[in-house]
Amino acid sequence: MILLLRNCAKLVNNAMQNNNKSVTFVYGSDDFLVDRRARIIFNALCDGRGEIFTFDEANDLSDDIGNVISFLGTISLFPDSQTVWLRSVYFLGELSSATDEKNLILSLFESIKSACDKKVVISTTHVDRRTKIFKDLIQSTDVESINVDSYSNVDTIEQLARDRGITIDPDAAQLLQSKCGNNSRLWEQEVNKLSSYIFGRKNIISTGDVSSLTDDYDAGDFFEPIEKFFMGDIDETFKSIDKYFFHNADARALLAALQSRNRILIQLRTLIDSGHLKIIHNNFPKSDFAYAAKFFHMNDTTKTTFNVFSQNTWYLSKLIPLTMKYKLSKLLRFQVSFTSAFSEITQRYQDQRSVIKNLVVGCLCTPAN
Repeated sequence: MILLLRNCAKLVNNAMQNNNKSVTFVYGSDDFLVDRRARIIFNALCDGRGEIFTFDEANDLSDDIGNVISFLGTISLFPDSQTVWLRSVYFLGELSSATDEKNLILSLFESIKSACDKKVVISTTHVDRRTKIFKDLIQSTDVESINVDSYSNVDTIEQLARDRGITIDPDAAQLLQSKCGNNSRLWEQEVNKLSSYIFGRKNIISTGDVSSLTDDYDAGDFFEPIEKFFMGDIDETFKSIDKYFFHNADARALLAALQSRNRILIQLRTLIDSGHLKIIHNNFPKSDFAYAAKFFHMNDTTKTTFNVFSQNTWYLSKLIPLTMKYKLSKLLRFQVSFTSAFSEITQRYQDQRSVIKNLVVGCLCTPAN
């Protein structure tokens, strides 16, 4: 068995040697981003007129690989037939112990080695980095690794808009990403919806469009109680809490969201009180915000509520009225109360709704200032 695996890896390596210009390997954890990047490469090679073989675990692997081998072994009469995309390859993960499966993979890469007139694109989200096959692919092909955490989300959203023949304002793209989180399929869905909304009226998506039409997917079911809480409306906050607990049993996500929002308000209030941000008509100059980021050496753009400078400025401007509603001392007391509520729900796990409502009363039934 060990000898078979070594031979498999050796064949893969030999298949790619001296031919790395003709094989592109695209992999990553996000299937949408991987598939999209592979399609761009494929279209650039053959203007979309090559052959696409999509692998499906529901199909017989021998049939799928057999079709690819047959294509690779056929002499191309037309330039468009010289490019093949092996899409959603799932067998580059941990190999099974089945000898037949390993032999099929050996045959496939042997065919890639022999098909000197073909250009091959391989895309997958199923990889086992420990295997010799994967390591040899990395070393001997033209590789593109798509990492959703380091991938420029805003750039991707802007490209999705360009694909629809429109543009999206950079601030609007950041706002869209903050609402959808790192869900790349939601980016595409929302861009398509927004492009339909502005069709015939204008050709750029604005922050107002995103604010009006895109839900706060990343906030989950606790978006409404957060808004009601910081508005200081106890009755409406209680109603939204009841809605939350109708679908949820655990209050930890709600408390975490309250703390995250409060962290941003604390930082904004500190900047305002220290004079680093001057508030004009419930907004602040972006130049002041940029200067403050440099002054405090907080230029890291990794998005986190612990760093207010990593947040979208349009989003922060919408929080200014709430920030001005409370003094810094009040916001700090909120944070202490949220932390205490975390401890209390571990003691009263079956009565978490009451814990949250008591928290609301304790926070809001005192003067806002």
